Amino acid sequence: MDEAVRDLLALRAVKLHPADDAPQIHGFRCMGVAERVPELGETPGSMVHVWHVPPDILPISATEIERWSVDAPGGRHWILSERPFDETILAPLKSIDVVIWGPERMARWIGEAVMEGELVAHLPSPQNQSQIERDKVSIAESASNMTALKPLVDLDLWLMQRGWEDVNTSPVLLSARLWIVDGFLKGPEGDTEPGTWSIVEDPWSGALSVHEPEEELPHPPRLRLIEPPDESWSDIRAVPSELLKLLDRRKQGEPDSDEGPVSSIMLEWWRLDPDSTNLSDVQLVIPGWIINAEGLEPQALHGRNGRLYEIE
Repeated sequence: MDEAVRDLLALRAVKLHPADDAPQIHGFRCMGVAERVPELGETPGSMVHVWHVPPDILPISATEIERWSVDAPGGRHWILSERPFDETILAPLKSIDVVIWGPERMARWIGEAVMEGELVAHLPSPQNQSQIERDKVSIAESASNMTALKPLVDLDLWLMQRGWEDVNTSPVLLSARLWIVDGFLKGPEGDTEPGTWSIVEDPWSGALSVHEPEEELPHPPRLRLIEPPDESWSDIRAVPSELLKLLDRRKQGEPDSDEGPVSSIMLEWWRLDPDSTNLSDVQLVIPGWIINAEGLEPQALHGRNGRLYEIE
């Protein structure tokens, strides 16, 4: 976790310096001090001590946080804890300028950085992964034949709008397809024009859309890959009417010398000729999160349309 945090802070232009004044405190390790931390806002003040609390089976106790507050040096503090804690233990810290992030907030922070392509997640070694996990979880490889789309959903804002700030979330990838369509547009007079189009098939929303290169995530991460129900996929190779309508184009017609220049501004429909069409597909993934809300079955949050979908 230390490495991921250091890498992410470096991407934010935050440099950690050795903390010579930080004492050894059991359960709390000072990673260093920073001149500023964008996640804490641009509040002027002293340098920020960044602390790491490693994982443990028990939450942080009131006694532990009180001992830390007594031994910690003056100034501002940011505690990144892999152990959960009860908000009531923070009462003694009112006189200390400290911000604590628990494991859920940290997971969202690092997960969002992975989704944005700022960090690259790596697959754990097989010996550290149970057979059940290997059987149930498909891992999307960061490979040249896979394309990922950028997320459009702000997870923190989405959760806040629903009063779900404390809900457990984990970043995943939702399976989709990118279709490459080669064919000819045919004009009203029988003229043809070759073309190649990239089409996104999103089985979760049941939608087809034209893919734009600027929508791509530069570095697709390695994360758990969630497949939609089998019946969600469309029969694109049959060139359905939805695909034809998506690729139809209106073009300005050629001027007719007998009718003068007016006809040159008329728009004509050029439509995809199904008989000339060849299709191929590559793997496409859409960023998302598994939402584990109390009293509800886990659901997948679509990272682009902000909707929840049931998962098997």
